[in-house]
Amino acid sequence: MAETNLIDPAVAAAQTRSQKSGVSLAADLDSFLLLLTTQLKHQDPLSPLEPTEFTGQLVQFASVEQQIATNDHMEQLVNIQNASLASSIIGFVGTDVEAEVNQVPLQDGEANFTYTLSNNAKNVVLTISDDKGNIMLTKAGERTAGDHEFVWDGKNVNGQTVPDGGYHVSVTPIGFTDSPVTAKVKVRGHVTGVNMENGNTMIDAGGVMIPLDKILSIKEPKTGLGL
Repeated sequence: MAETNLIDPAVAAAQTRSQKSGVSLAADLDSFLLLLTTQLKHQDPLSPLEPTEFTGQLVQFASVEQQIATNDHMEQLVNIQNASLASSIIGFVGTDVEAEVNQVPLQDGEANFTYTLSNNAKNVVLTISDDKGNIMLTKAGERTAGDHEFVWDGKNVNGQTVPDGGYHVSVTPIGFTDSPVTAKVKVRGHVTGVNMENGNTMIDAGGVMIPLDKILSIKEPKTGLGL
């Protein structure tokens, strides 16, 4: 079984969007004040600068600065919420999940997914590929309407065993002329961790990142099986 990988702390070290905006605003304000003081030094005493224009610009800077501070507080709240959410779903590690995503985790040399056909099909093509688009497996699928389970043994088209990890799944049904067919894919995987990259909390199933809203079910693992 894959080694459990809990929360990735790398996100905490990254500069937030509001912090970057604050730095940019400070530089713009410095430039504005430098330009303003230069103009005041060289203004015509008989025709002084109208104060309302640069006062309005200062008010705009203050307004933007306040908005950036609000955004920073919101980002902090979101990060706290995500951390709390991640802590609450740590208990999912070690369980089996079923999710509606287009990637299937190959774990301990086996991958499992179900595809559902809306109607009977003239033909169905199952394709599994890696993240570079290389075809690992292509096979004719079941053609009758309903649920069909498929188990991949982790071997490519040449009969070679490929490494564990996430692989893309495609189910392409070809319907009859008067009966279009759609296919829905549900993958299964063993939860190995929780990922908070980019501020989004997701379940990690053997390298496949699954958003929480895509999870359909969570179950205790089958005894003696990786899935």
